Amino acid sequence: MNDKHPPTSIPEPARGPAPEDEINLLEIAYVLVKYKALIALFSIIGLVGGFLAARAKGPTYIASAVIMAKESDKQAPNLGAFGAFGSFAAGQLNLAGNPGLDKIEIHFDSRRFKAELIEKYDLLDDIYRLGLPKVFRRHYDTTAGRWMEDENFSKPIPMQAAGVLSRNFFGKEIDGKKGTMTLSVKSSDPLFTTKVIEGALEHLNDYIRTDVQHDSKNNINFLEQQLITIIDPLLREKLLGMIAAEIEKAMVISNEAFKIIDKPFRVKKHREKIIYPVAAAFGMFLATSAAAVFLYYILGGGNINSESQRWVKRIRRELFRIF
Repeated sequence: MNDKHPPTSIPEPARGPAPEDEINLLEIAYVLVKYKALIALFSIIGLVGGFLAARAKGPTYIASAVIMAKESDKQAPNLGAFGAFGSFAAGQLNLAGNPGLDKIEIHFDSRRFKAELIEKYDLLDDIYRLGLPKVFRRHYDTTAGRWMEDENFSKPIPMQAAGVLSRNFFGKEIDGKKGTMTLSVKSSDPLFTTKVIEGALEHLNDYIRTDVQHDSKNNINFLEQQLITIIDPLLREKLLGMIAAEIEKAMVISNEAFKIIDKPFRVKKHREKIIYPVAAAFGMFLATSAAAVFLYYILGGGNINSESQRWVKRIRRELFRIF
């Protein structure tokens, strides 16, 4: 005899009314629609304010140039046949040939290069005028054309302004595949932008040429001293070849230390005309909407149960208290 039991039914979860203190999205939408005129008014104020801010800031002028390292015609000589002398010479000489892109980058990033550039082209005052306007207005006498020094402020020096120049104005991008470096300068002053990019290229060229020629001169002096003490004809021939290579290296960069692929070209950009108004209008829209919903609930709208009212009273009590 088989007993048949009826299948056990699984009770459905009880469904009651939604809690009274639950946030209702439709209620929030109602608040936004109710105060749509106020929200639209403040959004328009933000739009106008952003436009005025963009107009006050003015456009940005960007100038850029593309450079490439000059290729070496000869590789560094092999000093392995010199034995102990070869190891010593390798440590004394810089036989890497013409400066590559990595060496150009090191020179360009150096604080000394920037300081010399500032001093050579008299950029100090303009760097602070455009890069640190608050400091410039506070400590620079535009009528007399000089810095006002006191016990708390000393006149800036080029080495100090080099960091401001790097952070606020210079840009650099390296394309390893093509072996090029793009240098850029941006500021709100078109004359300053052009002056800096052209001056930077000219001074970088002089800076690298001076450095390489100085190294070549020291290498030649060192090799000539060694040549006096060596009698072996084979070693003397190799030393003479190394001296010739150093002379050739100095001659190759006598005119230019690198190739300028694209000469400096300045463009005018005013993205702030779009970004500032849109960002300000959107920010005012969010702020006004949040304020409308917040005040709606604080002033007694929305949830009316005892728990919600208790928190509303607490918020009202603490809203304008400082301590």
